[in-house]
Amino acid sequence: MQGSPGPPSAALEEHLVACVQHSLALGLHDNAAFLAERLVAQFPSEANLLLLATCYHRANQSYRAYHLLKGLPGEQSRYLFALCAMQLGKLTEAESALLPDNDAMRVPNGGAGFYLLGRIHQLSNRHSTAIAYYSTALQADPMLWSAFEELCALGADHEAQQFLMLGGGTGGPAAAASSRLFSSYGAGPGTAPGAAAAGAAAGVGSPSSSFAPVATPSVAAPHHGPGSPSGPAPMSTAATKTGLGAMFSWMDSGRQRGGDRGAASMEGGTPSPGSYVTPSPGGRLSAPPPPAPKGAGAGAARPAWPATTSPAPLTLTMGGGLALPSTGAPGPQRKFVDEGKMRKVSGKLFAEPASVLKQLRWHGGGSEGGGGSSSGAAAEGGGGGGSLADMAALPGVPRGRRSPEGQVQALPLLQSLGEGYRLLCMYRCQEAVDAFSRLPAHHYQTGWVLCCVGRAFFEMVDYPEAAKAFNWARQVDPYRLKGLEVYSTVLWHCKREVELAQLAQVASSLDRHSPYAWCVLGNCFSLQKEHETALRYFQRALQLDPTLPYAYTLAGHEYFANEDFEKGITCYRNAIRIDPRHYNAWFGMGHIYYRQEKYGMAEYHFRRALQINERSSVLRCYLGMALHKLKRNKEALDELGQAIAADPRNPLAKFERATVLMAEERYRDALAELHALKDIAPREASVLFHMGKIYKKLDMLDEAMACFANALDLQPPSADTNLIKSAIEKLRTPDDNEEEEI
Repeated sequence: MQGSPGPPSAALEEHLVACVQHSLALGLHDNAAFLAERLVAQFPSEANLLLLATCYHRANQSYRAYHLLKGLPGEQSRYLFALCAMQLGKLTEAESALLPDNDAMRVPNGGAGFYLLGRIHQLSNRHSTAIAYYSTALQADPMLWSAFEELCALGADHEAQQFLMLGGGTGGPAAAASSRLFSSYGAGPGTAPGAAAAGAAAGVGSPSSSFAPVATPSVAAPHHGPGSPSGPAPMSTAATKTGLGAMFSWMDSGRQRGGDRGAASMEGGTPSPGSYVTPSPGGRLSAPPPPAPKGAGAGAARPAWPATTSPAPLTLTMGGGLALPSTGAPGPQRKFVDEGKMRKVSGKLFAEPASVLKQLRWHGGGSEGGGGSSSGAAAEGGGGGGSLADMAALPGVPRGRRSPEGQVQALPLLQSLGEGYRLLCMYRCQEAVDAFSRLPAHHYQTGWVLCCVGRAFFEMVDYPEAAKAFNWARQVDPYRLKGLEVYSTVLWHCKREVELAQLAQVASSLDRHSPYAWCVLGNCFSLQKEHETALRYFQRALQLDPTLPYAYTLAGHEYFANEDFEKGITCYRNAIRIDPRHYNAWFGMGHIYYRQEKYGMAEYHFRRALQINERSSVLRCYLGMALHKLKRNKEALDELGQAIAADPRNPLAKFERATVLMAEERYRDALAELHALKDIAPREASVLFHMGKIYKKLDMLDEAMACFANALDLQPPSADTNLIKSAIEKLRTPDDNEEEEI
């Protein structure tokens, strides 16, 4: 009979820990979890529980990790618990874990902990405090690019610029930020203790210093951002005009994309989280300043698009870099596509500037921790060892080392990328393209940058150029899905059915659990006029990511196409609740109210959209249309004039301005506008028809007959043909006896 094994030894525990970490590093999560369960059964300590929870979390079983870690006091345990709680939608518990007793000195993992707090507050519609936490996270760790992205998306332009101003020489603010950052890693002996950070960007911390108290926002009284819509539902926008106005293909449907959670009234109200405040039609907003001239501030020449048109697999060069496709000459000049049919990319939250940042200092020790509790899992018992970042280092892969020198060299790159992204989020799109063009070629020719460039052209309604940028992005990064939802909208506008179908097939084959792939599929069926199928795909995207405002907006467009306006408004409101700066959703709601002839409500929502994207020619055009319907023709002409100044190639603005001038009986001015429009859209029968009507008003009947005949030669739809023939028959009938046709 065999003897019973001796008591468990420290060697056994260390061996099991090493085996668990080895399995984690190799991606064998089930094996790691099994061994970790044995470890916890024999050596039940908090460090070992943390290791088991890490196995569950990496195996996509956050709910198991959540229940395992609940109530554990250790710094790393609280951090991972908060991460799992966030994924499960338990935001209050996640915040309490990261900020126990509302004590900012105990936030785990320094910048990463403050970043998670920012995400929690953003998801809770407390946008001003989210901005404060993101700013704190960047001060703690300037390499937290995700915090910078969220700042830009929230419209916190001032805070984002503060980060970009950290650049400079080795003795400037960047060096100070690096010293502050690396003091948290115990940058070595000899550092003077107690050096305080005297401000957001210039203070230098020390290993022995701790976080100065941050004025932490109250958890008990959350600040909600702008008023929010409720109840998810999908929808679509399409602006159609009655009569001959519908001849304009670029006026027939206005497709926009966007969303917003917690959008406040323009007077700064703070509605409850589940409500959407719709203003009274009498409410008037001040108009934004006129847009800057297009192309102002142009910088470096943009690299030419590559000659190839289909994604090619990437290959590694001998030097280890990517072999990129050769570039060719730029494509043909932009042709005009329906500017009313703008499908827009999701913006992000718009909030007040942060006001809670104070001085920031670092807690000394061997981990990036701003807390005052334990320094990591190693101090929590047994042999779990190290922080979460060190839990499963991949064998055979060299470990990097963070250093002040490396930080000083890395920051300028992030600042160059950040400047372009900041400008893009502020919808200064031409300036964003110029900023990205100044990047080194090896950074410009990457999927993320090219998708940003494509989105900038998309926001400028330059769909052919946007398509080239996205196509190049697919060549250099063929397995990237984020961004394809915008590319599919570009193809939708360009009516490239074959390319859109191919893109949908590729996206769905790469990852059927990606919401972006389902958005591409929805756009594909939308282009085929199969709106019900498209809706199902957009709803599937929302099942996979309920926080994706773009999917709500796309669904809204489909509801609009089906003339289901109530569900359409619900979709746009959900998009706005998620992202108050998603101006496309504001536009979409205004578009529905315009279609329902609620012109006061339409004006309000168009102004809200214009406050976010004040350089949009399309938004100004629709605002002018609403003002015209409200009989405020002087204001309408001013807005339409600014729309034309923002983009002289916008045909809708010229057409609508001519319409207002006709209503004001300024026939010669209207005729001049239509002649200019004819040069842009020579095959639009509606332009010729209205020119004929003006010539008739001016008693120039021969010219009127020529315009009507030319309009018929363009073979418009039968209903419009009948209108033109009726106008010819009544050519010599006085206008007073003639019924209004449009």
